[in-house]
Amino acid sequence: MAPPKVSIEAIGRQFIDAFNRREAEELIALCDPGIEFRPTSLVGERRRYNGHEGLRRWVAELDESRIEHQVRIREVRPTENGFLVLSEVLLDGEFVSPSAMLARLNEAGLIVKARAFLTDEETLKQVGWAPERPE
Repeated sequence: MAPPKVSIEAIGRQFIDAFNRREAEELIALCDPGIEFRPTSLVGERRRYNGHEGLRRWVAELDESRIEHQVRIREVRPTENGFLVLSEVLLDGEFVSPSAMLARLNEAGLIVKARAFLTDEETLKQVGWAPERPE
């Protein structure tokens, strides 16, 4: 995979920032047209959203739900072909749940697959989905 034009950490941070502001077009700019996105059960009516139109639908559903939760990033960690965001879900500024997102990038540095979880790093390690923290 060729390195993306911006750092992998920046891509992860930009995705979460666009989510927190509910900016569908900014999310789309980070994603391949064929993206497969699986949000947590907390955010979205469907278990999977496909393509740019799917992301637009997901953000519209977020807006309609009027749940104004945010995600606070704890760490963005590179993986073999993408990144892992370790984070926390906040509601009215208060901690609700640990969360994480695994994303795979294509050769152009666009997100082609992403999956979000309401879980902590230890659980992801136990199932083999969290890389070790670099020393």
